Amino acid sequence: MLTLFKSNNPGVVAFYVVLIVVYRLCYWFVPVDTNFVFTHTEPLSQLVFGLLKGPLLRYTWLSPVLSGLLCFIQALLINGIVNENKMLAKKNYVAGLIFITVFSFFKESLLLSPASLSLTFVILSTRTMFSLIKKEKAFGDVFDVGFLIALSALCYFPAALFVLYAYIGLGIVRAFAFRDWVIVMLGFMAPYFVVFTWYFWFDETAALPGQLSNAHAIHWLTGLVFKPIDYLLLGSLVMLVGASLVLLPGALYSSLIQVRKFSTALITLMLLITLSFLLQQSVHLSHWVLLSLPLAIIFSMVLMQIKSKPISEVMHLILILLVLAGQYLPVLNIL
Repeated sequence: MLTLFKSNNPGVVAFYVVLIVVYRLCYWFVPVDTNFVFTHTEPLSQLVFGLLKGPLLRYTWLSPVLSGLLCFIQALLINGIVNENKMLAKKNYVAGLIFITVFSFFKESLLLSPASLSLTFVILSTRTMFSLIKKEKAFGDVFDVGFLIALSALCYFPAALFVLYAYIGLGIVRAFAFRDWVIVMLGFMAPYFVVFTWYFWFDETAALPGQLSNAHAIHWLTGLVFKPIDYLLLGSLVMLVGASLVLLPGALYSSLIQVRKFSTALITLMLLITLSFLLQQSVHLSHWVLLSLPLAIIFSMVLMQIKSKPISEVMHLILILLVLAGQYLPVLNIL
């Protein structure tokens, strides 16, 4: 199956749709708590999910459809990042394929959630950041890197930590320029200035810090209950990350210098995603959907450098089986 996506045939994106549907069929058999998305108070999340909670819409039924559509668009964007920046030896659709699989790891990620919305802006910011390696004067794009990260944080508060990703990534892909660093911060602050103005206009500035941080109570990191299947999937995700990082140097051995820089930035993002888990008050597994961006690109690089086709096919098959196990074993009342 993996061989099919190694070609530069745009027609294979039809299989993206098939996989997205297969991964989401279990949603109709196993109830998933959808209430958590309406507890988020970040301004953009309030706006989006407030509309979806309207009397004419049923979020429970609409959510997996919207999530699947968003996942498809994000897969195309990530595949574009890889191909535009020549991160693999030839153009193909492997990165999008891996993204869809990792995106669907937990059943909570089947829903349209603040984390999945946030991921869209992180992807766009990454795409803009990587394009800067080819440009000398691109102040507008530098501004956009910070601006998009801010929009991501206004959907999902833990993403605010990714401003460090903007700075570190910028330092990796471009020579240091103090002006660039100031512009990134201006871009990051611009959406917050608009939000502050809105709250000030309606005399609600006192509620702004709590809503921006999605803080409801005194204690943080509460509310997470692990099931056996969650331990299995989290353990598998850790193993996948570890295997990718161990095998990545081999994939980078004959790569362009710019590809090595991109990989360093993605590893930094992976670390920040892990740390940002601590910025949740009500902890939820949907957070790990953010890992699908760096992991999809890094793991696709690892798979493409494996010369033995059977080995790469088996590794990909194991990944698919892990996702299917996480989605369908609860249907059978197993784990």
